Amino acid sequence: MPKKQGGHLTMKDRRDIEDRLHDGESLNSIASHLKVSWPTVADEVKRHRTQDSPHYRSFGEKNLCRFKSTCDVIGICGIDCHSKCARCSHAVCNRLCDKFEMIEDCPKLERAPYVCNGRRTRLAIGCQYPNWFYDARLAEEEARWSSVDSRQGVNCTPEQLEEMVGVIKPLLKKGQSLEHIWQTHRGEFPVSYRTFYRYINLGVLDICNLNLPKKMRYKPRKKRGKTLPFKTDLQGHTYEDFQKLPSDVQMSAVEMDCVEGKKSDEKAILTLLFRRYCFQLMILMPAQTQECVGRVLDHIEILCGKEEFRKHFGIILTDRGHEFLDPEKIETSIDGGKRCSVYYCDPLQSGQKGRCEKNHVELRKILPKGTSLEGLTNYELSIVCSHVNSYARPVLGGLAPIALASQVLPEDLLDGLAIQRVEPDDVILRPSLLKELGLR
Repeated sequence: MPKKQGGHLTMKDRRDIEDRLHDGESLNSIASHLKVSWPTVADEVKRHRTQDSPHYRSFGEKNLCRFKSTCDVIGICGIDCHSKCARCSHAVCNRLCDKFEMIEDCPKLERAPYVCNGRRTRLAIGCQYPNWFYDARLAEEEARWSSVDSRQGVNCTPEQLEEMVGVIKPLLKKGQSLEHIWQTHRGEFPVSYRTFYRYINLGVLDICNLNLPKKMRYKPRKKRGKTLPFKTDLQGHTYEDFQKLPSDVQMSAVEMDCVEGKKSDEKAILTLLFRRYCFQLMILMPAQTQECVGRVLDHIEILCGKEEFRKHFGIILTDRGHEFLDPEKIETSIDGGKRCSVYYCDPLQSGQKGRCEKNHVELRKILPKGTSLEGLTNYELSIVCSHVNSYARPVLGGLAPIALASQVLPEDLLDGLAIQRVEPDDVILRPSLLKELGLR
């Protein structure tokens, strides 16, 4: 049975490697016996080979100086001896001579099995090069120490740490998460963002958990009561009907929802999220009514054309909010024909359009719950929409939704809604966004 992927070699495995190297077996044969890949054994041998093994000291010390063939020095150790130190059987000059320089390693050790164990041991006795051996016990000790050491302290220089904090701290103040920062600054930092989290918890940085938007926990949500029966006739438009569609069609659906401000507000934000690339349109409505929802969709159809609307907005999935309960108004085009099909989630099951709900978390970083929308303008909302959609997403491989949407959606639609790409380091997900841009 193959060894578990990602599993570590055990002491027994290392004993097998040492014994089989002693018997002259190839690394490929050893790998087959251990049921691991050849590079696993090769890396193990090269990483933990040593010149200082108690099991392989019987060959005595030898002169390893690169100048030994031309050296005429006598009496370095202070003993009255007339022999050249380079010929001394104790090779004391390796440690005492200030002109000592180590000879280069044997060229044969550049190839497998990379050590002098086994049949090479006999050759190592008279070899003039430094000898390297694989010792299972020492390899196990090094591996254990490496495992512990890699999880302690700070694994970068103070200069690297200071430079890293200098880049990250201003971006955190803009509301960006460490995940987004690492996605947009790949290769610039010496550690991963998870390790950086650990450094914060260790208290070695001038950053605390309060600076991290994803570190704060939400209050536990209360369980809702039993689902109430819904009287509106939505036959042919239910979530069950939506699930009957091909999976590729479901993935291309647009999730529609409404974001509210204060209870006294009339204005609301209609959001339309494209499932495939997490891009979300945000349009300000003067009132949260069915007529306003219809007018917004009419406006989008005018911007991109009926055929493009049908192509990109052909399937719409929404909840059963009162503003969406007129499927005919949503599905009917400006010229009277059918432009799309709308489906409704089950009552109190907002998770059925979870991508849309999750993306509202980013929007709420700029417009927290309880914020009044009455003073918000269409242009200001387009700025908010641009920043939210320029935020890198791990699910997209570190790309921002707008990077994908700009290649797929009609250019007239993005231009008509004034949505633009924001540079990663300029993304701000804070309530102060509009003030910092001089719009408030």
